[in-house]
Amino acid sequence: MVIYFDLDDTLYRLYDPFYKAYQKVFHEDLDIYALWKQSRIYSNEIYPKYLNKLITKDELSIYRLKNAFKDFHQFITNQQALDFQKVYENQQAHLTLSSTMKELFNYLKEKNISYGIITNGKEKTQMTKINSLFPIIDFPIIISEKVGYQKPQKEIFELIQENDRYYVGDGYEIDMMGAHQAGLKTIWYNHQKQEKDTSFIDFVVYSDEELLEVVKKLNND
Repeated sequence: MVIYFDLDDTLYRLYDPFYKAYQKVFHEDLDIYALWKQSRIYSNEIYPKYLNKLITKDELSIYRLKNAFKDFHQFITNQQALDFQKVYENQQAHLTLSSTMKELFNYLKEKNISYGIITNGKEKTQMTKINSLFPIIDFPIIISEKVGYQKPQKEIFELIQENDRYYVGDGYEIDMMGAHQAGLKTIWYNHQKQEKDTSFIDFVVYSDEELLEVVKKLNND
């Protein structure tokens, strides 16, 4: 058995570094979580252009944050958006696994269960996060920019060569549908509690603790 994990919003919460950066840069009394969710919508809308080098990172940062603020009738400058992005990236370089996630990866090591990461994004950005989360990188990492495929394309999942392959991710279309279509077994980390058709998904979990229990179950513990 081999278990591959999504990175963003699976091994850590995307909201955490956003919240910390907001507290350092802005002082408006907004619903920060709602602002973050709007920024993710705008980010997902334009991110493919960034991956395909049609826009710069600065243009991506400005677009998603300025539009998110506009939805709350607040207006920020391009420079404020870039200042925020700088602090946000600094927070991303100081991510930590939760205590339960640490327990999960210790368990995988103790039981000699192979694992790895598959993530979309820029290699430099994603490796900064992974290096922050893991003191030692002794497992395979598949990053879309490096391999030339991105989730949900089945080709990126087919890079896993082992038999009895599992994929853990929070994204329904990008992670679960993509992995399933590539023939992997799936564990949906549905921490946002979305209501979707789960008939093709092997396991659905809602917390780090439930994820750990499923992994132990797969190993007959």
